[in-house]
Amino acid sequence: MRGYRTSPGSGSLPVHLLDGNFLEQEIPKVNDKTLDQIAKNLVALVPLFHRKVVRQDHRVSAIQLAGYRVLVTLLREGSLPISEVGRRLYISKPYMTRLADDLLKEGLVERTPDGEDRRVVRLTITGAGERRLGEMGDLFKDGIKVFLSGLDPHDLSTLNESLENLMRIMSAMKEG
Repeated sequence: MRGYRTSPGSGSLPVHLLDGNFLEQEIPKVNDKTLDQIAKNLVALVPLFHRKVVRQDHRVSAIQLAGYRVLVTLLREGSLPISEVGRRLYISKPYMTRLADDLLKEGLVERTPDGEDRRVVRLTITGAGERRLGEMGDLFKDGIKVFLSGLDPHDLSTLNESLENLMRIMSAMKEG
């Protein structure tokens, strides 16, 4: 059925076949209780991870963690206006300015004027920033490995499988 369109609430999903046709596939209805529980678990996951893993590593300060998030965003997205980095990471404008100044002093980012609007200042990660990002990533991974080493092999296997599923599902979700 070429040109297939779903109607809202139809309970079906078009599956694109290699020959250019579509096949209608029924999708199970998810009840609000299930969605509420998933949302609750996802909201609880971030602070739990932070409390159990990140905060336990006293080698990493809050500003280092915020700087890491900024550098990851710049590496992934490229040059961005300072305000946009703050918006994406839920960092206030005053704190984002301070953070950008600190990263600039360390040579981890560059400030560049925006080509279209001279009032806008963009941040770009430097080579030193990319190297620091690798070092910090290794530091975080080492801390996580120490934390995980206390789990039994069955729990480690279950956690790994669950995280792989979470990554697969979240990667397939639409952004926005």
